Amino acid sequence: MLPMQKLSSTLLAVMLVLTACAAQPPPRYQVITLTGNPYDRGFQHGQQMAALIKSFYTTLLTTSLLPYLNRNQPDIAAYLHNYDATEHPEYGDGQFSIRLLRESAKSLEASIPQVYIDEMNGIADGVCSKELAGCNGRSDTACYASGHVACGLDYQDILVLNTFVDTTLAARGITYFLQQAGAPRVTEVEWLGASLVGDGVDNNGDGTTDEAGESLIASYESLPNAMWVEVPPAAKVRIRMHDDDAMVDPLSVRILVDGTVYTQESPELQIATPTDATGQPLIHDTDVTLTPASPWTQPIVTIQVQAGDTKISETPPPAHEHRMRTEQFTLSTRGLGKPPHLVPNMGISDGTSQPPSIGFALRKSATPDGQVRLAHHFSLLDAGTSHKHTVVQIHHPDSGPSYIFVGWVGIAYGFAGLNTEGVSYGCNHSDTLNNPLAGAFLTDFFDAKLVSSGEPIGFLLRDILSQAHNADEAATLAYDTTPTFGWNFLFADKGGKLRAVEVRRDIGMGGVIANPGAGRAQWTPDTGDAAGVDQWGVPWASQQTDDLRMGAHFRPLANDFSMNLGGMFNLRPQRDWSSYYFSSVRAMANLAEQITTNYGKFDLATVIATMRTPVLVDEHDSMTAVVIEPGLGKLHAALGTVPATDSDFDTFDLTSAP
Repeated sequence: MLPMQKLSSTLLAVMLVLTACAAQPPPRYQVITLTGNPYDRGFQHGQQMAALIKSFYTTLLTTSLLPYLNRNQPDIAAYLHNYDATEHPEYGDGQFSIRLLRESAKSLEASIPQVYIDEMNGIADGVCSKELAGCNGRSDTACYASGHVACGLDYQDILVLNTFVDTTLAARGITYFLQQAGAPRVTEVEWLGASLVGDGVDNNGDGTTDEAGESLIASYESLPNAMWVEVPPAAKVRIRMHDDDAMVDPLSVRILVDGTVYTQESPELQIATPTDATGQPLIHDTDVTLTPASPWTQPIVTIQVQAGDTKISETPPPAHEHRMRTEQFTLSTRGLGKPPHLVPNMGISDGTSQPPSIGFALRKSATPDGQVRLAHHFSLLDAGTSHKHTVVQIHHPDSGPSYIFVGWVGIAYGFAGLNTEGVSYGCNHSDTLNNPLAGAFLTDFFDAKLVSSGEPIGFLLRDILSQAHNADEAATLAYDTTPTFGWNFLFADKGGKLRAVEVRRDIGMGGVIANPGAGRAQWTPDTGDAAGVDQWGVPWASQQTDDLRMGAHFRPLANDFSMNLGGMFNLRPQRDWSSYYFSSVRAMANLAEQITTNYGKFDLATVIATMRTPVLVDEHDSMTAVVIEPGLGKLHAALGTVPATDSDFDTFDLTSAP
């Protein structure tokens, strides 16, 4: 061959190799198989995923979560003096968030079983194994310390990475509640021009028909179902809002009725300051009256309310008013014929919120082949990075069952998993002020520190994988936990048992546990399970006897907290302040429709198609999606994209894992 021909052939070969390499996309997620004792499995995890763990810690914590928490410092410091950077400079210069996480991590460590502490030490040492290569055994403390410093991560960082979910959710809940405490809120709703008294209907579902004042809700609270039914189609509605410290800004008022927006400029909307019995203006109250241009024609109508006040806050920048969350209530018009508890308060999404985490389990008559299937889509905080650091972990311990779960590198747990005993689970967070951080406030008031306590959620989930032989045992472990926050659990096993559990802390004045049994509930879809139905005999979360679903709000524990601290704060239940509440109610109603439509058809493909239904998918903060078939020992995972459900569901067979 001539020299030029040789050169051309070589170039062609190189180009083909480069083209082949370029054609291979980077992996969407990682898979690791871990064996041995807890430390060994942690070391393997850290060593294999070292670069990604460092990347995850940096991008999620340092560039996303820590700045987010720091932005909330002014709202927290306005009430809790220990976080005022002037009085306590150790929380200044951007140190507030990392100190908050480290202090809670140290507190939570006391409740973490030693096996998981060993595993986290193994992760830290594995990440830094190159820097520790010259150390002569684990007894050389100074060498290990210097090695971790050179590496940039140590055990304390891994501990923070494994406990930040518990601390951040509770801190976020308290911060969001404090922000809402300074914003307008709905206090009254009244129907005008068409009395509900005398129509022969129990319009508000209180068990009494045509009582005086049936057209008025004088003490408003959010509900998961309709507030009124059989409302006359020509009725107009008055909504009163109150702001403790300022006045409602008329320019900020927006009323949304099933997609139609009304503002101050709309002729259908009148905004006025009411007066008291003596004619004096109630300057902190605002009445907004909506007079529809034509009678209501829809059988179900949802009214959403948005507003801000006139008080401008400079911190965190930019300058902003205090805005209420979008409040919503639902009514039915004459002729629907359903009581309030059978009309969900779901409305339609206005684009300002996304569906939260969801889950559902099916068995027997719900599936064409009788197989049990559990589906879970976890959404919380992607921040443009979580989906890039997802991992499937397969654990083969020295003793006990093997198990698999989906999660993130550097973290020793995931929010959905399966063990070789055929036990599967999905777990969702559920906002509540009934948590240890609020308990600290009830103990020390303005001198409180936001330090979490209890059993971190991830290690409870690991206990379930390593100890539970069936869904009953898994539910008992969840039911008996001392929770750090509010959690919803869904369990299914290969024998066809389906179990739901809700837990929260149960604190009272002084931060003490008021009634240990009141902070938890568990139930099944089984006929005859009295715990599985509400006061009207309607199942909490089942369409028939072979399905069970889960969202991000409480059902049996709906009255999770209500405490008035002498007018200083009114600590309200989840439904009255959580930013997830209405979107979760909507998602559960939409999921119920999907389950009813496809009952008996839920093979693997139909379950996946349901997971991908647009009204059930968080397009922004989706993190992981799985379908588990515990009877087959299979977990199907969609990871590495946002939303996760856009990915293919790859199959992992735990029964054939080496």
